[in-house]
Amino acid sequence: MNLPAGSEAATAALALRNSDHPWLRPDDLSIPMLPSQAQRVLALVGDPDVTIATLAGVVSKDPVLATRVLGMANSAVFGAMSPLRSVSDAVVRLGTCTVRNVVVTVSMQSQFKSAEVYGHDGHCFMEHAVGTAYVAHLIADRIRGDVEESFLCGLLHDIGKLVILQTAHQYQKKHEAAVRNDELQSAIVQHHAVCGALALGFWNVPGEVRDVVQYHHAFEAATDPQAAAVCYAANLLSHRYGFGCQPEGDAVLEDAVFAYLDLDAAWLAKADVRAPGLFNAARQALG
Repeated sequence: MNLPAGSEAATAALALRNSDHPWLRPDDLSIPMLPSQAQRVLALVGDPDVTIATLAGVVSKDPVLATRVLGMANSAVFGAMSPLRSVSDAVVRLGTCTVRNVVVTVSMQSQFKSAEVYGHDGHCFMEHAVGTAYVAHLIADRIRGDVEESFLCGLLHDIGKLVILQTAHQYQKKHEAAVRNDELQSAIVQHHAVCGALALGFWNVPGEVRDVVQYHHAFEAATDPQAAAVCYAANLLSHRYGFGCQPEGDAVLEDAVFAYLDLDAAWLAKADVRAPGLFNAARQALG
């Protein structure tokens, strides 16, 4: 597998080559590809001259994507009062970056359903990814950051976990050798961030997002520490609320990232109310 160009990819690959897991090497990663329509949407949103008609035309070619984009535009998440029936109107209401995020979410849902490869982890992953994305949006809004990019970072922050699961699955099929569960879990804990950064390079996700994903557990080392801190804090809160996982307690404010972002107990009390509501509305809209 040829590694994508770029300093983020080189750094990630170097970290992975030094891993203790011989089946987990950058040249052997099994990275699922996004559907062609999703790749097209990612490319279009990166073009400052893209038109609503062009983006709507691409989305409309995939009935599932079109349905989900319309569903999100008509959902409580956006306070929809009057129903929309055209994808073009939905793109106008949502904005191009939100449409991109919906398309990536739907594409990920379709990619990670294989029980043979992921077991129950695929479903839990998507629940956690969506929950973290919406919490990241809330945090970015509070600190006046880029809410749509923060959403995308939250959505993709743990994508490396599924890359590792699929790589282990393919290795076992090819070599007829088992990867022990404790070894697999160790690899996920240690290397999911760098595997995620490598995967996103193949998906042509912007470098700023790849950098946040790579450093979301070490935000001070990121090129944009604040963006990575938003993702890290959102992940902590997603675990607090039990989005795709068991709830993990109330001690999140003890983590230094909340002081770094100037998020206090009063803000957290409001987030405790808003985040679960947004998460449940998004689950309904996204199917």
